[in-house]
Amino acid sequence: MNVEEAKRIVADQKEFVEEKLSMNYIKREVGDISRFLVIPNVLAILGVRRSGKSTLSLMLMKELNVKFAYLNFDDESLYGLTTKDLKSIEQAIYEVYGNDVSYLVFDEIHNVKGWELFVSRLRETKRIIITGSNSRMLSGELSTSLTGRHSDFTLFPFSFREYLRFKKMNEEVPLSTKRIAEVKVELEKYMEVGGFPEALIIGKDQIDVIYNDILFKDVVFRYKIRELEKFKDFSKSLISYYSTEVSLSKLAKVIGVDRKTIDLWSFGLENAYLIYFLPRYGEKPRERLTFNKKVYIVDPGMISRVAVRAKDKGRVIENLVALKLFRDNQLKGLYYVKGKDFEVDFYDEINSRLLQVTYASDKIEEREIRSLLKAEEMLRAKELIVITYDIEGEEEREGKKIKLVPLYRFLLS
Repeated sequence: MNVEEAKRIVADQKEFVEEKLSMNYIKREVGDISRFLVIPNVLAILGVRRSGKSTLSLMLMKELNVKFAYLNFDDESLYGLTTKDLKSIEQAIYEVYGNDVSYLVFDEIHNVKGWELFVSRLRETKRIIITGSNSRMLSGELSTSLTGRHSDFTLFPFSFREYLRFKKMNEEVPLSTKRIAEVKVELEKYMEVGGFPEALIIGKDQIDVIYNDILFKDVVFRYKIRELEKFKDFSKSLISYYSTEVSLSKLAKVIGVDRKTIDLWSFGLENAYLIYFLPRYGEKPRERLTFNKKVYIVDPGMISRVAVRAKDKGRVIENLVALKLFRDNQLKGLYYVKGKDFEVDFYDEINSRLLQVTYASDKIEEREIRSLLKAEEMLRAKELIVITYDIEGEEEREGKKIKLVPLYRFLLS
């Protein structure tokens, strides 16, 4: 690619960015991620396709009020770009934006093979944001090239708080009976349509488009999958196991492929942020590798559109709780707990708390309480929580306090 051709692409994208910057967007709950923008550190905003990564990057630049350049490498005009072409891209950026540009935003730059060394050189003088819909971009050569000098942040589709903000509703925890009723009505809608911005703007049919883009652009294309029909069956089956333990060996037999293939396919879906595997807690790391994992889906709207089983509201609620924990902990220190005669949905090791999820609206089943107490005896967690659909309060058993928290309150906390 010559410099003039690169300049045209950069200039075209600049016009698009200027138009986007003039629009109003929903403020995302991401904390102060601007603190990671220090030389020579690189901020990597990662997450599922269409979750708003590029918009978040631009909002951050607007808030900081800095001079920056933006380039989206998912542009079809840049298909097939090589590391040699990046020199022309760099020159084009300076000619279009000026030599004094101090921040660089590179969207989906992992589409260019060997991009790591390019970013590694630029980070010595520029503050850089990279975005990506593939978690592998932080493995291998990137980690080697940046020698640990990068900070990654995983972005999800809208949380329930952000969804209410989009609907122009008060996202604070409601207190009055009327406000609680209004929030619960919206929560039911959120369980159905989810939080992909495009689905909320265009309609829930857009989830089908997003799903297919994830499958083909982020998995099939990257991993060169040839058995398309079997892969699509596998993806639907795995999504249908939401909030439950899954045996990949059994799925391999059902689909009719070997375990190695199933491992690659599940690895691809996980790296595309479509699914998340939650490990079972084990005192030894080796135990955690051998236990079956539970699977959760990136957005409730994806469950309602793709899962082939009848929708189970209790499992959807558990999936919502999982997503809240994944967001808050940035995917770190989370497990499920299972013993001979008990199971607890979540162990948040970072905050030392055990969480049980139930679709209870009038009475908590005794087995839920017993499971929490048995897990507490094993892990000595500081906080025991039962997340219900509609019950709020506190119980005391065996000298231990157990909080009962309604789902809407937990999601808005």
